[in-house]
Amino acid sequence: MKTTVSAVDFIDAFRRMGRADQFSPAALRALFDHIEEMERESPVEYELDVIALCCEWQEFKTALEAAVEYGFDGDEDEDEDAREEAALDWLREQTQVVEFDGGVLVMGF
Repeated sequence: MKTTVSAVDFIDAFRRMGRADQFSPAALRALFDHIEEMERESPVEYELDVIALCCEWQEFKTALEAAVEYGFDGDEDEDEDAREEAALDWLREQTQVVEFDGGVLVMGF
């Protein structure tokens, strides 16, 4: 049996599970859009599991912040924009990254 989930349903599922503060509203919308895109590109339908998403994904204000947490040690002599881009590239080589206005979501690795 299948239920189609809208963005509102997706975000509400986090609230109902007591996980509304796990991600910002913008991050939740970006995660929803990312999952929808994955479903369009694959014949596999995604089963909404709020707890699994909370365990798999983490929100960061910047890619550099995320990358440093995972062990990235980029060139400190580069300017801030170059370091951010290098961190984003590094993260993309390691895992899935979802950019959104206000930050990035990183799948744990």
